[in-house]
Amino acid sequence: MASIDMRGGRVAITGAAQGIGRGMAEAFASWGACVAVMDKHADRVEATTAALSVYPQVHFGAVMDVTDEGSVDAAVTAAWSALGGIDLLINNAGVLSVSPVAELKLEEWRRIMDVNTTGTFLMSRAMVRTLLAHKSGGSIVNIASIGGRRGDPGIAHYAASKFAVIGFTQALAREVAKDDILVNAVCPGVVDTPMIAELADKGQTSMAEWVKGQCIPRAQTPRDIAFAAAFLHCSRAVTGQAINVDGGTLFN
Repeated sequence: MASIDMRGGRVAITGAAQGIGRGMAEAFASWGACVAVMDKHADRVEATTAALSVYPQVHFGAVMDVTDEGSVDAAVTAAWSALGGIDLLINNAGVLSVSPVAELKLEEWRRIMDVNTTGTFLMSRAMVRTLLAHKSGGSIVNIASIGGRRGDPGIAHYAASKFAVIGFTQALAREVAKDDILVNAVCPGVVDTPMIAELADKGQTSMAEWVKGQCIPRAQTPRDIAFAAAFLHCSRAVTGQAINVDGGTLFN
């Protein structure tokens, strides 16, 4: 697979210690960027940051919770200091569960919305405030989902959270474009991660079944998502967009 030159870039990624986030952290580090690994699991943050040490540039690990305002603000400040700035924030932290609406508990609805939607808001707000204070342009890429394009049975709560992320992306893009801050979203389809594999097992299906409806008959990889995020950051002419990276499941 082709590479991208991100030398000199400084990237902060939430949910970066596992799954898509860790794969993106490894991709950006391999392309030459300094990476801030942000996640709530201290042991995984330490392990991921250590794994990135094979690349010579500076990397930083921040244990934080995207649903906690103070934790978010402190992590962004610490990452900015450690890396000498942040050019690209990738709001990747997210949770997913499956439940029919009739059986969905209020606390689970709130959990999904709190992490996926409120977390994206809090991180984006902290990033925008910091960029404006430093009079520095940059990019925010929100990891949404094709579930934010189309509601499917069993994931009404997840779909609602990701539809909200796309709407938030569009509104924020209009607010901050004048400040050279670009805001976009990536909508993955079926990504080959342990979380998706576990959901497939619980649903007594398989990744192979899930990807049958795609034009490209394979699961996406975290590196595929990283390529899209890098493109949206590097283009400097695209904002307010939600790009499907789903193997051709949905066309927009």
